[in-house]
Amino acid sequence: MHPTRLPTPPNPPALLQRPGRWRGFCCPMHMAWALPMGMGATTETPETAAPAGPVPSFVDGTVHTLSPFATRGDEATRDLYDTVAPGRLLVIQGATVLPMRGAKALPAHDVLVRDGRILAVQATGAAVPEGALRIDANGLTLLPGLADMHTHPGTTTSAQMWGTMLGVSADVMTLPYDLQMFLYLAGGITRIQVMAGTPEYLALRESLRSGRLRGPRMRVASPVIDGYPAVWSPTITWQVSDAAGGRTAARMVQEAGYDFAKPYTRMPYEAYVAFSAECNALGVERTGHIPAEVRVEEALLRGQRGVAHTFELFYNDPPESRANLGLLQRRAKLCAELGVTVQTTFCVSRAFEYDIGQVGPEAYPLHDLLDPVLRWLMHPASPFLKAFGQDPQMQYQGRDCIAHTLNMLRALQAEGVRLVTGTDIPSSNAAGNHSAHDELQVLVQDVGLSPLDALRAATVNAAAHMNDAESGTVEPGQRAELLLLRGNPLHDIAATRQVEAVLMGDALLTRDGIDRGLDRVRALYDAMPVPKHPETAA
Repeated sequence: MHPTRLPTPPNPPALLQRPGRWRGFCCPMHMAWALPMGMGATTETPETAAPAGPVPSFVDGTVHTLSPFATRGDEATRDLYDTVAPGRLLVIQGATVLPMRGAKALPAHDVLVRDGRILAVQATGAAVPEGALRIDANGLTLLPGLADMHTHPGTTTSAQMWGTMLGVSADVMTLPYDLQMFLYLAGGITRIQVMAGTPEYLALRESLRSGRLRGPRMRVASPVIDGYPAVWSPTITWQVSDAAGGRTAARMVQEAGYDFAKPYTRMPYEAYVAFSAECNALGVERTGHIPAEVRVEEALLRGQRGVAHTFELFYNDPPESRANLGLLQRRAKLCAELGVTVQTTFCVSRAFEYDIGQVGPEAYPLHDLLDPVLRWLMHPASPFLKAFGQDPQMQYQGRDCIAHTLNMLRALQAEGVRLVTGTDIPSSNAAGNHSAHDELQVLVQDVGLSPLDALRAATVNAAAHMNDAESGTVEPGQRAELLLLRGNPLHDIAATRQVEAVLMGDALLTRDGIDRGLDRVRALYDAMPVPKHPETAA
């Protein structure tokens, strides 16, 4: 749908137009990662500023040399998984099955799997061939694995940013990639979207596809497609300055092998218009931010069908628009008409209010964070939180972010917009708090979705957004990407945290493997040489 007349470029609030060191960040986590290297700074910052003289149309600053971590195998996790031999039948017996197709649960059912495919879903007691490998699932609930459609597994790039700030090398700050992928499976997450791609992530995606590493099904966005000055480091950014640059970025998404394009906050209006037209011509999906120079309505009408944060639908608006329920409802209606998918990312809205001091430490306990670097960044004494407290831009954009996000989510749900669970949180917390499980609880307890509809956001909807017709439900012919829970999330959505086992193709991760792997992860995190804040050091 491309009308002949589109809205004119917006005039952002005066506060958003002023220069400032932290102007233009999409969320607290991004600002945290940017802090040590000066990303998101004004045009005076060497890393992100436009070069002297003519500004290039397109610049690829990503690192194309792979780190040693990208080529390592599964040495840190191989012993955590049981494997099902090729051709052998696996029977999960006696579970309450949530097929996710229709509204019914199927108590006392068996699911038969061979070579990573579901063969049958049948009432317990029906005939099962001799020699099958059997899993007793009596009292357990079986459903498709969950999705985090907005995540950022830690690579050496982010570790180097943190290491520069803390004075330690990236090697000792990087968790092996197979353990990071394990963390997703340990949390019941069998599908992820990496929302700031690099060649390193493309290599990780290939390792998962080839079976060299065990982990979730992965899609990888393009690098952040931004303008000048860029919000992020050039190492994860493509910078564009004009229409030609926008068209080049669209072509590069396909040529480099990324799954979709991620437009970003500072992409110039002219570049976005040309980028959108070229993406439409090439059939390139766009899931990302809505640039500050582009109205929400225009971005959607030009063909952007994925929104990376619920708050992107009001983020750049003046205060009167952010609180305008009628406007939010009209945007939700437009999303429904155009088939837009919106990532929830409520975890970031909550972090935002914590970071600006609107909610206290009790809303964001540091012990919930496994990664010691994140604990350092989110500590009240960190320079990150101090920067938030001193910056009116961040105070403005974070103020009442929870309430506005909930209002937007309610409007989207009322219009039947496809919601998908996403956190914008690294892999370190996938099995704990600030995870997809939090997103599900918010959808049920605060937005008002039924538990079944919330689960669909993490299963069926996520598969549909990825154009994946072979998973997301428990039915014959589907891939066996399955989750066993000790409780029933239809009775209490918090039961999604009670992971008993995960089946990903021929790999079975049981509770014993999960516990041993989590102990391994904690030991590695605890050994990382993260200094104490001077104000809190003994």
